Amino acid sequence: MTRMGFFLKRMAILLLAVVALTACSVKKEEPKAVSPDLGVTEKAGNSKDFNLDNQPYLGNPDAPIQIIEFADYKCPACKRWKDEVLNPLKKNYIDSGQAVYYYVDLPFLAPDSTLAALAGETLYQQDPAYFWTYFDLMMEHQGKKDEEWANRDFIIELVADEIPEADLEQFTQELDEEKYLPQIKKDVLIADAHEVGGTPTVFVNGQMVEDVSYEGIKATIEGK
Repeated sequence: MTRMGFFLKRMAILLLAVVALTACSVKKEEPKAVSPDLGVTEKAGNSKDFNLDNQPYLGNPDAPIQIIEFADYKCPACKRWKDEVLNPLKKNYIDSGQAVYYYVDLPFLAPDSTLAALAGETLYQQDPAYFWTYFDLMMEHQGKKDEEWANRDFIIELVADEIPEADLEQFTQELDEEKYLPQIKKDVLIADAHEVGGTPTVFVNGQMVEDVSYEGIKATIEGK
């Protein structure tokens, strides 16, 4: 068994207690052939630092407060976190320049989690604005965790209908050839190096936050 295979199996047995939000747990099924194969076997260098180069972010990257979320598009708790925590954080800290928010993929819940992450990365490389539109749409249209709703047909139709300014032909080609899969692999390695066991997992200035509710994040930001 590879190191990543062991890691995914280990995550499946973790019980994560999160105040105000119930974190998503790992799904035990092995990825199906239709999903891009991550095949990750090594850790991501220095576990004391985050490699945030080329990661989607909101706000000023030089802001004194750095918020990092590890998330899966299929995770119901991630959708709740976006609606109930990220939105007010954006209003009160990110838009004012006090904080920067980074999104890091941890696609582990289902085979189509990786495809959803890959689609987001592909759009990000075309234009960061497309990524954030996609991010909002995927959370808005999130299906059931145990159903393979984030499939190729759904994603391509979503981009064609809701992000018409994107180059659909380029997006489809790059998605099918898995051009940016190395970036998703890097995200998983970062999660492994920082012992991230589920989603959403949030770090504020390098510190993992146990209480990922808005009040919990606010208290961490303000040092209370």
